[in-house]
Amino acid sequence: MKLFASDYDGTLNIHHAVSKQDKEAICRWREMGNLFALVSGRSMESLKEEMLAQNIEADFYIGNNGGAIYDSSFQAIKTYYFPYKKAMDIIDYLKKEAVISYVVNDGYHRAKQVLDPTREDKKYGHTDIDYPLIKLLANRQIAQIVAVPAQEETTIKIANYINTVFADAASAYRNIHCVDIAPQGISKASGIAYLLHHLHMPKADVYTVGDSYNDIPMLSTFYGFALAHADPKVKETANSSVTSVAQAIHMAITS
Repeated sequence: MKLFASDYDGTLNIHHAVSKQDKEAICRWREMGNLFALVSGRSMESLKEEMLAQNIEADFYIGNNGGAIYDSSFQAIKTYYFPYKKAMDIIDYLKKEAVISYVVNDGYHRAKQVLDPTREDKKYGHTDIDYPLIKLLANRQIAQIVAVPAQEETTIKIANYINTVFADAASAYRNIHCVDIAPQGISKASGIAYLLHHLHMPKADVYTVGDSYNDIPMLSTFYGFALAHADPKVKETANSSVTSVAQAIHMAITS
């Protein structure tokens, strides 16, 4: 039994759709007795919505860039949280930067705060997020913060600042149109590692595939496939380059 872990946005989900070939490859992989996990920067609430919309099933879901691990029934296995005051300090910092919006989640639910409604929000502008922010913050359990900067340069600045000033509490990752901020030490690689411990599986039995900067930890820690459209800095951390998840799964099966 082996584990194949795939990023979602930009990897499995291309232009808001999952191809028939990728779905068939996932089914074949699982029918052979292997496990399939989706590993994403998304909240678990968002991942569940996508799985229903795209008609996809997985054995495990790892959200929040490794910070929330759920089983096939969307029951929590493990969730990591920020120290509450540090999370609020990070939010205060984001309010001072050129940030269009930010989204906070508690490991499952997510809430959004718009800071600049005059700019196009390419990350969450067309996403309905109705959970009240005040309710989420009142529970004092913050599992992830996602910032949507106005410019790509600001994305780099925010990620570098958080990884320096808040290094004792947070890990920031550049992603598509946003910065994903997780509790310190949490990454897609750490999420997979926790799942392996939970399943008593060896590291050698894992394959991963991704396309963006937040995928680098898992691509470099486990056997990694990078999508052909990924940035060269992402591809150089992987073992192989592929054009689709289906191709990566086929290579994993025949290796």
